[in-house]
Amino acid sequence: MNSTQRTWPLPFVTGVAVQRYLTAEEGLEAAREEGCSHWYVDASLMQDMPHNWSRDRRSRLVATAADYGLRPVLHGNFRAPLASEIPEVRAASLDYVRSEVDLAASIGAEALVIHGGAFVEPRPTKAHRDAALERFVSLLSVVEREAADKGVEVWLENLSYYPKYRPFSYVFTREADFSEVLAEIPHLKFVLDVGHANVNQSMALPAFMSFAPSIAALALSNNSGGQDAHLALTEGTLSVRELTDVIRALNWSGLIAFETRNEGVSAGVEYLRNMWESGANTELVAGIGA
Repeated sequence: MNSTQRTWPLPFVTGVAVQRYLTAEEGLEAAREEGCSHWYVDASLMQDMPHNWSRDRRSRLVATAADYGLRPVLHGNFRAPLASEIPEVRAASLDYVRSEVDLAASIGAEALVIHGGAFVEPRPTKAHRDAALERFVSLLSVVEREAADKGVEVWLENLSYYPKYRPFSYVFTREADFSEVLAEIPHLKFVLDVGHANVNQSMALPAFMSFAPSIAALALSNNSGGQDAHLALTEGTLSVRELTDVIRALNWSGLIAFETRNEGVSAGVEYLRNMWESGANTELVAGIGA
């Protein structure tokens, strides 16, 4: 039975993806072994950047994925400086992301996941972050429109929030940023990375509750709150039980992607199933539905 025909013991799951930080071909084999429906092709790996894809390689990957019944998600390079203050750098970044759009179209990707990248500022203030977000969204609007013309859906993923003492700052990290993006691109879809949302803030649940209709996928991992560690769901400070309660209350469904480096997909799915079947926190669910 093809993986895309699988069902999971979770009523809200429409597909399961895995990100193993492997080359596209190795990741495809790993996803098949773990019983997934999707896998991440990671364009932040040198081997999988768009310029390293020949026409023959693309064709072979498409054929193998079809044979396995799996579909890729192209995870764009988070290093692309789409929010740079330098116009020439932004223009070059836009051209690069256009090459990711073309790659996504040629391999039949479910979506192209885009990130805000980073900007350089020794002491980033709210004003600096707001200006960087505005620069990013202006290019994101162009990318999303051009991608749609090529049959590629764009999903925007939040990055980790590091507020102090860093010579760089990631773009699109705060709950308010979701509203700003939707004001400019109302139909855009998001990947809510709950691990990223747990770094130096507790944004996962509030963002989910506020923007669930626009969230196409959840990227799942856990951490202790200080940095993105991609731990198993059973570790760290993020409450997976509260997450499943919110999913239940909002009747959300979508793709779930596992970015856990110390645990396999089956263990993660089983843990989610246990959380789901143990019943809901009725007070929390009632509060969300009120």
